[in-house]
Formats: sequence, C-alpha cells, structure tokens
Amino acid sequence: MKKLLLTLLITLSTTILAKTPESLFGIYINDNVLDYVTKEELKSKRKDRARGFYSLILKNPPLSNKDFTDKLYVSFDKNNKIVKIQSDKVFQTFENCKNVGYRVRKGFENKYDIEFVTNLNIKYGFDKWVGDNQIAIQCLATDNVTYLLIFLQTEKYKEKYDEYFYSNI
Repeated sequence: MKKLLLTLLITLSTTILAKTPESLFGIYINDNVLDYVTKEELKSKRKDRARGFYSLILKNPPLSNKDFTDKLYVSFDKNNKIVKIQSDKVFQTFENCKNVGYRVRKGFENKYDIEFVTNLNIKYGFDKWVGDNQIAIQCLATDNVTYLLIFLQTEKYKEKYDEYFYSNI
C-alpha cells in the first residue's frame, strides 16, 4: 500500500511540475497587457476578430528575435488580461518558412518535452494543447510572401475566434 501511494504521489508531482508553455518572446499568457505597453500605446488597441477581445502590436517587446519574428501581437480581454500572443515573420519562399518553422518546432518540443500534432487543415502547420493553452506553428502563403506564425493562445480565446472564423466561411 505504501508503494502504491508513493508511486501515485511521484506521478502526480511530476505531472504538476512539468513545464508548460506559458510565454512567447518574454510575453506571458494571463499577464496584464499594461505590463508590456504604456497607457498611451493601449489607446491604439483595435477590436480583435474574436468577439469581446482587443489586439495590438507590441512596439517594444521584452525579447526581440529577428530570426523568428517581425511583428509581435497580443490579444486581450476587457480586463487587459492577455489571452493570445502571436509572432509573424515574413519569408520570400515557402521552403525558408518551413525550415525556420521546423527549427522552432524542435526547440519547443525539446524545451517542453512535448510532441506537436500535424494540423491537417494547413499546408504546413503543427499545434499542441498543453493544459488550457494551445501553441501552434504555421506557414501561410499568399501570392507574394509566406508568413511564419507562432502563437500561444488560451482555450477561451480560441473558442471565440473559431466562432468568428466559422461564421465567415
């Protein structure tokens, strides 16, 4: 009986202590957006596509990584609680995007000991739900350029975004 309890305790404690992705580029999910922008910058917020949320581009993100991001966005609720962090990087070719996306994916998998799942709805896309947060890496091509999108979002935000997306198909 003691061995069973010890095994259960060890299993629960390692599960609880497992690292989960809670930030991208120094921005944390559930933080107050005012931790990252001034009140003046907050005035430039716009309504997000997901109903009930706002978004803005961070002019001075805590971490800057030009290999993976050109612009860093945050989405937040009416209480200024961050619910999504998104990085956009422009590439001239889809292959370049895929190569960098692969490096990002492997980095996250090693750091958090997770395995991404292929998103079959996207030509090059991977995501993983960890707790209530989804982390995703995607290459999306337009006529002229390809975007590498890296984002971390809460389940609450994703549900509202999906409502918007599927109502506009």
